[in-house]
Amino acid sequence: MRNNLFLIGLVNLCLSSSAYALSPEQFTSLEYHVNTGVGKTLPYGANKLSNDFKQAFDFITFDDDISVKLVTYIDTPNRAFKAKDINIRVREHVTKPRKSKITVKLRAEDPQGFGDVSQYRKAEIDFTNGKAAYSVSYDIPYSPGDINVKDVDYEQVFNILKKDKAIWSIVGDIYQANQQDLAQTIVMRTHGWEGALKDRRFDDLEIDFQLWTPYYRQPRITFTEFSFKGSLKNQDRLEQAYEHLFEQVNAVNLGQGHQGSKTKATFEMSNAFK
Repeated sequence: MRNNLFLIGLVNLCLSSSAYALSPEQFTSLEYHVNTGVGKTLPYGANKLSNDFKQAFDFITFDDDISVKLVTYIDTPNRAFKAKDINIRVREHVTKPRKSKITVKLRAEDPQGFGDVSQYRKAEIDFTNGKAAYSVSYDIPYSPGDINVKDVDYEQVFNILKKDKAIWSIVGDIYQANQQDLAQTIVMRTHGWEGALKDRRFDDLEIDFQLWTPYYRQPRITFTEFSFKGSLKNQDRLEQAYEHLFEQVNAVNLGQGHQGSKTKATFEMSNAFK
């Protein structure tokens, strides 16, 4: 696992040339994910953590406050945006509506793949089961009163995106060529809780637990994972925390749950993209 996480160091070495648009220093945000199953410790679509769940994962102390969000993605049936490694997400923060946002995220297997991008909000490396995935993202706030995540007004979404020149340079041409064909995925509801590891070495890290289910409960599927974030300057310590969390979660032996991208799975479940 550590050999896989060491990949970032190798990438930094390879990027010492000024030939690339993104410098190594710009990938400063790290996020670690551990997929899990929950067995019968939680009911489907649970809106609170059960005592059975807390006992099963007793190496984490959880807050009881829940964060609820609704998520959908936009593309064309032939995936015109995906063809350019672009994801467009509309996320309503039900608990805190002012935190609702439209996100445009570019993905690449390594930093060389992003080309000339600027003014992005975050350049991030995601680690899941020791594998690194690179992304650059742009966020624009919106009011849930202006956009209904369950029935998206695509023109309104792209009018909002058009106000940011950097974003529009990425999505504008694709939108104008495909605006009559846009569709949205099924809506996913995410329930999230915050916690902290009981291990004193890492008890300052905020551990998130997320449970994803389709808003309309069809198909009957659940995605569950633990995650935490940190900075590149603390990478060694974050890797130690990741290894500890990975070992503890798998020792519970409730299975690893859904494997792979939740975004990809959401598109695959959506009739508009089959």
